[in-house]
Amino acid sequence: MSTTLASNTHAAASVTTSASLVRAAAGRTVSVAKILVNRWMAKQLCDFTDYELADIGLSRSDLREAFDGPLHADPSLRLAAIAHGNSVKMNSVVVRRAESVDFTPLVRGREE
Repeated sequence: MSTTLASNTHAAASVTTSASLVRAAAGRTVSVAKILVNRWMAKQLCDFTDYELADIGLSRSDLREAFDGPLHADPSLRLAAIAHGNSVKMNSVVVRRAESVDFTPLVRGREE
């Protein structure tokens, strides 16, 4: 009876290990597929005009920088970080310029 119990326990452990390996392989496959799809979608940005890229906070050099990384890296994550950084920089420039502008009314003679 103890031999049967031991073999059943060994079989259960083997099945559990196999299931874990299959889950890990499936997770890795999904991860690689996601990176490839994101890389393909990010490549579509190369077809944008400079004006369109600027509209989303990127430049051609930002695209080159994102794609210079390793092949297994997701360039969309890098592009998002670059665009966010550019946005933060631009906001600080706009705030500094707004603080230096004199906002006196352009229409005179109207009292409110």
